[in-house]
Amino acid sequence: MLLRQYFFDRYRELHGQRDLFPGTVAARDTSEPVDPMAEQFVNVQVVLFITELEQKLGAMKSTVKELESVRQDALSDQSTDNPSTRARVRELAQDVSKRAGDLFDMVAIVAINLRAKGAVEPQPSPAADFFANELSFLRKQVGKAEGRLNALFLKPTHTVDLEELRGDNVLTELKSIEEVSKDIKKKINSFLPDNTDKAE
Repeated sequence: MLLRQYFFDRYRELHGQRDLFPGTVAARDTSEPVDPMAEQFVNVQVVLFITELEQKLGAMKSTVKELESVRQDALSDQSTDNPSTRARVRELAQDVSKRAGDLFDMVAIVAINLRAKGAVEPQPSPAADFFANELSFLRKQVGKAEGRLNALFLKPTHTVDLEELRGDNVLTELKSIEEVSKDIKKKINSFLPDNTDKAE
């Protein structure tokens, strides 16, 4: 319903006031004519939105798992100071941050009543733990965000009351994922060799 209403509003902006179609707004007079073009537009846009959302969510989950795998391998091999390992962590953290930011933008545009609260961050890990707290936090936040995205868009079982999501909502969780991933990248950069002077 949330997506259908959003895309119907976009259709109406493009084409002016036209007849609503069943399911868009509750308690409509079913004797009113249906606008088949509006329904086709909305159906296509909903499918495209959900497909893109699933792809971005799946990619973000996969990248967080890969981050955890790289961390575990580095600890096992005692190679946390290896420049190639740190470069890979930086690359993966940047990708997680981008995916979270993209998902944030998608949801914020559609769920206009949602407002992100302050991003939550974990306690920084000691150097020897090589981002243990940060990656544990990312895994948990991604799980929470996935649950809320399912409830809102992917596997809705009831109409979601947006008032329920004004506290720790999906936007807050996505913003937290984005910020913590950026922090990992920033910390990794401080350990990577600076080749700027050599290049010059």
